[in-house]
Amino acid sequence: MIHHLDWVWARAWALLVCAAMLWAANSVAARYAVGEVSPMTLVTLRWLFIGLVLAAAIPRQVRAGLPEMWRRRWMILGLALFGLTAFNALLYSAAHLTTAVNIVLLQSCVPVLVIAGSMLRGDRVRAPQILGIALTLFGVIVVATHGSPSTLLSLAFNKGDLMILAGCFGGAWYNLSLRHRPKLPAVVFFAGLSLAAALCSVPLLAVEAARGETFMPTWTGWALIVFCALGPALGAQVFFLRSVDLIGANRAGLYTNLVPVFGAFLGVILLGETFAPYHAAGLVFVLGGIWLSERRAPIGVGA
Repeated sequence: MIHHLDWVWARAWALLVCAAMLWAANSVAARYAVGEVSPMTLVTLRWLFIGLVLAAAIPRQVRAGLPEMWRRRWMILGLALFGLTAFNALLYSAAHLTTAVNIVLLQSCVPVLVIAGSMLRGDRVRAPQILGIALTLFGVIVVATHGSPSTLLSLAFNKGDLMILAGCFGGAWYNLSLRHRPKLPAVVFFAGLSLAAALCSVPLLAVEAARGETFMPTWTGWALIVFCALGPALGAQVFFLRSVDLIGANRAGLYTNLVPVFGAFLGVILLGETFAPYHAAGLVFVLGGIWLSERRAPIGVGA
């Protein structure tokens, strides 16, 4: 068992597929969360829960990492604010203003923004990577438009879409900045990052409470908080951090386009939605794009 875990930990593609599955599960959990827990309560408590659990589980490692985390505190706060708190808050808020199709399509801009940021700072981006991104984007469009890409011509964009786009810029900056994160084990770093994200979310929770929109979670709400904390937040983020260490942010970011495809499959399995040929077609395009992008990448255990 330990041997198998070591094998997975050394291979970025396996970690990123697991991360994408967990992030897709988060979108399903968000549907269940309506009426069970308010959005900012979910955001604040899940990050606080992760930080406290990790601090209790690995106290020596966290204490050993405190000097470095304090020295890099402003960077950690920036990563927490833009990459974790703001991204989720904008996404949850925009869900009340725009369509699910727009949300999926705009989130697929993150890998493009990561590649663009890499090029702007002088990183070498290969032609297969660019073509791979184009294929994955087409796969996302196939899934989001239910196999009818022509419907894009009739889509309307509003304030909610601008909020999602702003969150995507924050998410891209987060991905690109991870290469400069403190030299700490991923789990130790994420403990500090989670507590910082909880702190950054408190003002937003206060605004929600002032509007009278905050309420105590139901038992289902508490279960969703624990799941979102341990799975999509802790598990997926640690897997992603490890993958960035192995293959870099621009290659790792491409796998995020698996999220809407996996989300569609989970909708079929967990929510009783209908499986359609476009689900399979979208998956083929996304996986084909990832394969094309990775096929000439440097060979190594993480590849």
